[in-house]
Amino acid sequence: MSVISSPPSRFSPSEAHQIAKTLYGFEVSVKVLDSERDQNFYLKREDGKEFVLKISNPVEDVELIKLQVASLKHIANFDSSIQVPSTIQTVGGKFISRHNGCFIRLQSFLAGHFIKDIESPESFLLEEFGAFMGKLDVAFREFSYPDLKRKWIWDVRNIEFLTSHLDYIESESDKAVVRHFIANYQLNIVPNEKYLRTQYIHNDGNDHNVLLNDNGHISGVIDFGDMAHTFLASELAVAITYLILEETEPETKIKSVVQGFQSVYPLRDEEIDSLIHLVCVRACFTVVTASYRKKLFPENKYISVTEPYAWTFLKNFADKELSNFKIY
Repeated sequence: MSVISSPPSRFSPSEAHQIAKTLYGFEVSVKVLDSERDQNFYLKREDGKEFVLKISNPVEDVELIKLQVASLKHIANFDSSIQVPSTIQTVGGKFISRHNGCFIRLQSFLAGHFIKDIESPESFLLEEFGAFMGKLDVAFREFSYPDLKRKWIWDVRNIEFLTSHLDYIESESDKAVVRHFIANYQLNIVPNEKYLRTQYIHNDGNDHNVLLNDNGHISGVIDFGDMAHTFLASELAVAITYLILEETEPETKIKSVVQGFQSVYPLRDEEIDSLIHLVCVRACFTVVTASYRKKLFPENKYISVTEPYAWTFLKNFADKELSNFKIY
C-alpha cells in the first residue's frame, strides 16, 4: 500500500490540541486545513504566533519526511529571501515525532495570499513567479542529500503509473486522450532524456502553494510533500501547468513565467523544448490520479479539485501540434 492508496490519519482537532500541548508545550486554537493524503491543522498560540501541525499518512516513508526537513533548513540558510516554513523542535528537541503510528511535525505558518487569489495576474507578476521558482532551484542545486530512488507518482518520468492506472478512467475517449500524450512523451522526451538535467525540485509550485506578501510580490512557498529528484525542467512545467489549465490561449502566460525562470536559472534549448510536453504529461497525472483516488476516497473532494480543468486543457491541446508550440 502506498500513500496515495492509504487513507490519511483520523486525528480530531482536540487530539491535535493535545499533541501541541504535550509535544511542544503550546496552548493553541485549532482549525482543520485541506489536505490530499495527510492531515494538516492550523494552530494559533495565545501570543498570536501561528503554526501548521502536519500529521503524515500512516504509510509515509520517514526518509521522505527527513528529506523535507533537511531541504527546508538548507533553503533558509542558502537564500533568506526565499521564505519557507521552518520546522519547530519538540520540548524534547526532536524535529520529527511518532504518535499513534504517524509521523508528526510542527512548522511555522507563512502568512500571505496565494497566486490563485489573483484573478488576472499581470505579466510582471508571472515573471516574478518564474524567477522565484528559479531561485528555489538554484538553492536546490546546492542541496546534497541521497536520492531516495523511489518511484514517485508525481515524478513526471513515472509513465508506468499512467499506463497501469488508465482503466480507472471510465470514458474510452478520455483514455485515448491520455494515451495520446503518453505516446507524445515517448516520442519527444525519452530520446532526449540525456540532455535534461536532474536534481531535487519542489515539484508542486502551483498557484495554491506560492505566496505573495502584502505588497503583492512573490514571497514564499509551502508544501514540500511532492519533492522529487527528477528533471529540472519539470519544476517549471509544474508551475506552468496549474497556471494555465483554464486558458485556451496560454502562450503569453507561459512566456512570462519561462522568461522569469530563465533570468535566474537558464535552461538548455532541449529543456525549453521539453516544457510543453512535460506540461501535458503533468496534466495527465492529475486526471489519472484523481480518477484513481476519488474511487478510494469519495468523501475527499480536495483530491479532484483541479481534475475538470485538467481535462479541458488536455482535450484542447490534444489536437495541437506541440512541436510547433513555441513558448520562449
